[in-house]
Amino acid sequence: MIRIKKSSVAPAILKTASVAAAKQALEVRYDANAAGCRAPGNRILNVPATLYNDATVKQKLIKAQKEKCCYCEGKLLAVGYGEVEHYRPKNGFKQGPNLPLEKPGYYWLAYEWDNLLFTCKRCNGGHKRNYFPLANHPSGRAYSHHDALTQEQPLLLHPVYDDPAIHIGFRRAVAVAKTSRGQATIQLCGLNRKYKLERRRTHLAHIESHDSLADMDITTMSKADLAREVAKCGSPQALVRRILQAKTIRDQAAFAQAEYAGMVRANFPQLPRR
Repeated sequence: MIRIKKSSVAPAILKTASVAAAKQALEVRYDANAAGCRAPGNRILNVPATLYNDATVKQKLIKAQKEKCCYCEGKLLAVGYGEVEHYRPKNGFKQGPNLPLEKPGYYWLAYEWDNLLFTCKRCNGGHKRNYFPLANHPSGRAYSHHDALTQEQPLLLHPVYDDPAIHIGFRRAVAVAKTSRGQATIQLCGLNRKYKLERRRTHLAHIESHDSLADMDITTMSKADLAREVAKCGSPQALVRRILQAKTIRDQAAFAQAEYAGMVRANFPQLPRR
């Protein structure tokens, strides 16, 4: 997980009269029956996906996130279509995994650009889902559009407004918490789930192999070592090409667009970032 640079300018569809009307309708419904909207299991304020799920919203999020899931940093388009995610859940929320779904959700933020991210199906549907724990729940919770969000103390990191590196580190490929918010985010998003952990381990081994080759200096090698490396590549020219290629792959592994850049940055702090 790394910090995402996301434009503050929302896609045009989120600034249309249709979206304004949809948001207003939700707020009117809440004001007409606040008690009913808070009742367990009610669907009074359930938000349809049509507007926030528009292709233009997805494309702008995908571009800002370098085609990666905002939480696990897996490349989205290689394995699926990805999903528009509400940082603060729109239809209801859970303070913890063994607690009931509470209503309403953050209905008034359903179309807010600041509240939208793009995730893989595993992080969103399989793990994060409706969880949105606060360190100051319930006293600090915003339950309606009349309440201030500034009073909330979210435990889940927001990859645009928080710097994940402050809260999450890595022991090799394993995500480790530096803070309580880092711990909550690792758990909520399943960042150490089995197959994700295996994928990061493979990726780390790949970068480490290129790191060893990238630092190879043929001008200082013994004749025997040089002959052995040339034999592996087929010619001195091929060896030089492999070294240059390895250096490029290693040096770009911590770039924002690189898969699992957060893990790579933790293991190779000397690599350039951009």
